[in-house]
Amino acid sequence: MSDKKWMEQNVWGKWGPDDEVGVLNEVTPADILKAASLIKKGKIYDLETVRFKGMPVWPGHAGWDLLVYASPTGRKNMYKSEFDPSFNWYAKGGWCDKEINEYDVGLNTEVIIGPLHVGTHIDSLNHLTVGEDNHWYNGFKEEDEWTNFGTLKADGSTIPPMILRGVLLDIPGYRGVTHLEPGEPITVEDIDGCAKWAGIELQKGDAVLMNTGERWPEMDLCPGAGPTLETARYLVEEKNAYLLGDDQSAFENFPPDKLSSFPGHIHPVHHYLLIQQGVHIIEMLQLGELARDKVYEFCFICLSSKIRCSTGMMIRPVAVV
Repeated sequence: MSDKKWMEQNVWGKWGPDDEVGVLNEVTPADILKAASLIKKGKIYDLETVRFKGMPVWPGHAGWDLLVYASPTGRKNMYKSEFDPSFNWYAKGGWCDKEINEYDVGLNTEVIIGPLHVGTHIDSLNHLTVGEDNHWYNGFKEEDEWTNFGTLKADGSTIPPMILRGVLLDIPGYRGVTHLEPGEPITVEDIDGCAKWAGIELQKGDAVLMNTGERWPEMDLCPGAGPTLETARYLVEEKNAYLLGDDQSAFENFPPDKLSSFPGHIHPVHHYLLIQQGVHIIEMLQLGELARDKVYEFCFICLSSKIRCSTGMMIRPVAVV
C-alpha cells in the first residue's frame, strides 16, 4: 500500500485542540464494565517482562542500570564522616542516631538509570516526531512544546488507566509454527484468519495484542516481525481498535532488507498510530502463557505511572479471565 492518504488524514482536534490523550478518550463506563464481565475464573496472566542489568535495550536508547544508593552498612560507616546528619543518618541528630535507634533500623534504596522504553512499556503520543517542524500528535511542535525537561504535550503523565476488552491474536498458533521468521509481516489476512481460527470477533474498543512467538530476554527468534502499515490501518479504521501491542521491541514490520512497509519511511506504523490516529502502542508484552493456554479474550488492565515530560513508561499489564 503506497498511497499517502494516511499522512493527510488524522484525528487532530477531534477531542479538542489541546487534547493529549487520543483515542482513549472514547473509552466509556460501558466499555469498562464489558471488559470486567470477561472475568469468570479470577486468573491473572502477568504480561510484563522482568527488568535487570544487561537486559536487551533498543540501540537507539540509553543503557539501563539499577544502582545501589544506600545500604545499612554503607550508612553506618558514614558515621565516621563529617556529612550533615540529613545524609549521615547514624550521626548525632540523624534519622538512625544510635541513641534513638534501639532496634537498629536500616534502609536499602536504589537509583534507576535508563530509558522508560525498556522491557514491557507503552509509547506516549509524543514519542515520535515527523516533518521539519518535528511535530507529533494533535499538531504539537517541538519549537512550541519542548523545554529543557522534555515535552509539555501528550507526555507519559497523560496516559489514562486502561481497562479494556483484550484479544490475543496468536499468529504462530494460527500458522502452525512456534514463532514467526525474522522480519515476517503480519498481514490483514493474518488478522482475519487468526481471529476466525481463535473463534473471536474483533470489536470496537479492543486492546489487540499480537503474539509473534518472540522470547524474552533473548529477543532473537524473530526480530522485525510485526504488523505492516496496511494491517495497522485495518485494525484502526475497520476494526476500531483503541490500543495495540505485541511482544517485539518495536511494534512495526522490519523486513530483512531493512525497508519498511511504506516506501521511503523508516517508521510508518508508529507515525500512523501515534501521530495521525492518537493510538498508543505497547511493546515487549509477554504473551506466551496466554497463547499456551489458548486464552484469546480477556479483561486487559494496564496502569501507567504519571511522569511529566516522559515519552513512554514501563508498565505492568495483566490479562484477567
